[in-house]
Amino acid sequence: MTLFERSPTVEYLPGAIPISLGKTSRDRWRGWLSLPGIEVRTGAVEEISGGGVRVDGRAHVADAVVAAPGLKLDLGRVPEVPGVHAFWDPAGAEAAAGAVRAVEGGTVAVVVSSLPYRCPPAPFGMAMELASFYREEDRDVRVALTTPEHIPLATIGGGVPEFLTRSCAEAGVELFAGFEPDLASLGDGRLRSIGGVEVEYELVLAVPPHVRSPLLARLDGEGPLVPVSPRFESSEPGLFVVGDAAMVPLPRAADAAAAQGRTAADAALERLGLCAEQEPHLPEPECYVGHGGGRYSRISLRYPDGLPPAGSAEVTVEGPSERFAAGFEASFERWRALRDG
Repeated sequence: MTLFERSPTVEYLPGAIPISLGKTSRDRWRGWLSLPGIEVRTGAVEEISGGGVRVDGRAHVADAVVAAPGLKLDLGRVPEVPGVHAFWDPAGAEAAAGAVRAVEGGTVAVVVSSLPYRCPPAPFGMAMELASFYREEDRDVRVALTTPEHIPLATIGGGVPEFLTRSCAEAGVELFAGFEPDLASLGDGRLRSIGGVEVEYELVLAVPPHVRSPLLARLDGEGPLVPVSPRFESSEPGLFVVGDAAMVPLPRAADAAAAQGRTAADAALERLGLCAEQEPHLPEPECYVGHGGGRYSRISLRYPDGLPPAGSAEVTVEGPSERFAAGFEASFERWRALRDG
């Protein structure tokens, strides 16, 4: 069993929000990757197939490959102009933090460029945390959040769209739903939608468009997502695709990806004659959404009747409360324990 990673260090993506606010350093949310019993190799993966991978020009033969390259951030679609920062990772958050803290007045807009994107509730948390930060600093800053969805997070349902809409209003965040941004027009202090709505801004924080990884470009399907079987095998035999890139009706969240990986691993072991057919692993994703002032809410999904389309998600929304801040920290500690083996 060999794990190929781009870098010997890995990062906890939810740390991007506190990093963007300048509350923590990027170093807090990253560390060295070490998994006992697993050979970890680092380098640029150039090609993958059901029969192996090529890394830094060298071929590595395999009996099965589980690919989790995620969705690629198409930063080139967002103009590099003053007052605009495009990011959805800790590195981009670090680069934007100075601009976030420098705003004294006007409007800061959090812009969801397109669908799908990873961590769907996170832009709502970012907007509410920003509004809280500027209030605490006694700055006359309006925070706006735009999303192309007419009903925010409608696919999750379970009261989540209503909860997030109400929470944004209570936090002083102006929500623009059904807003498809005209990214090419950015640069003159006005954020425009394809439908003609305009929002003046001092600063735009854009969740950039997410596109398919070049490693998966040849596989079936249009758009960013790759069609997969119920056991996450792609159109190419022996090549399994899990995580954000898999075309499944599940949240693009870490626990969902982990359950997909376990299901794909079972399928690969069965192919090798090492185990009998197993039932798909059911994810139990939890998302912590910051509301500012040290308060978080928790959105939990369970699948007691199996995965969609046969089963549907049982959704629980709790908070906001200061007690869920500990839950957010605990989720980071679980990630760190897994990373360190």
